[in-house]
Amino acid sequence: MKAYQVIAAFLLASTAVGGAYAADQAAKAEPAGVVAAEKTADKDVGKLSKDGALAFRDMNEARLAIFNADPKDAKTLIDKAETAIEKAKTDDAVFWKAENKLDAKLNRIAEKTKGAAKTATDDATQTVAWLPIDGQLVLGEDFVATPEKAAAIKKANESVQKGDRKGALETLKLADVDVSFSMAVLPLDKTASDISEAAKLIDGGKFYEANAVLKRTEDRMRFDVVDVNAMPVAAHQGKVDAKETTSSTATTTK
Repeated sequence: MKAYQVIAAFLLASTAVGGAYAADQAAKAEPAGVVAAEKTADKDVGKLSKDGALAFRDMNEARLAIFNADPKDAKTLIDKAETAIEKAKTDDAVFWKAENKLDAKLNRIAEKTKGAAKTATDDATQTVAWLPIDGQLVLGEDFVATPEKAAAIKKANESVQKGDRKGALETLKLADVDVSFSMAVLPLDKTASDISEAAKLIDGGKFYEANAVLKRTEDRMRFDVVDVNAMPVAAHQGKVDAKETTSSTATTTK
């Protein structure tokens, strides 16, 4: 029995990325330890970059166009990828972290199954910007099913289908369901530089070299886990109740 299970994929409806990396690795993975979230309390947990996902999709399809000996399509796609990655640089989904602080277990598994480069950055201890392009929610390894939790998971999945990610997370928190968010991420600056280099190579008719650069970009894919229960609902509710009490008291004393 797998010690943690997939409960919902938070994919980008407007892209064709479709969980190809995060979902695949989570399905193969042994239980991953939950990493303390390096985020502000009000950050949208598990937020993905739409432009980053588009850039990754377009560069992947550019490689396919090169393979199919379609230089015109390859140029169109790499130009689209270059535009998308420039937009992604200002995306609020970007987060900063050293590569060696990303989830160690998921990346060891990725290295064995995917043959990824040993480091995605020049210095694994240096803090760099990461672009989250895909991800999914997973249940904690100690999850024990109860009728109440099963109902909460069903309701959360319904919220996901409607695009209500925050509602899904709130439902799971209120039901005390331990859940984390597994993300597929790319080093932002390296990815932007690779796409720009590939675009120049394609313009110069150097398709083999361009394909090699884009393959290198794909090999820089890494994975991380965010604890979505980092801010317990009880604590959040306490703040809300305090505000309501203060407001009620103020109204009464008028």
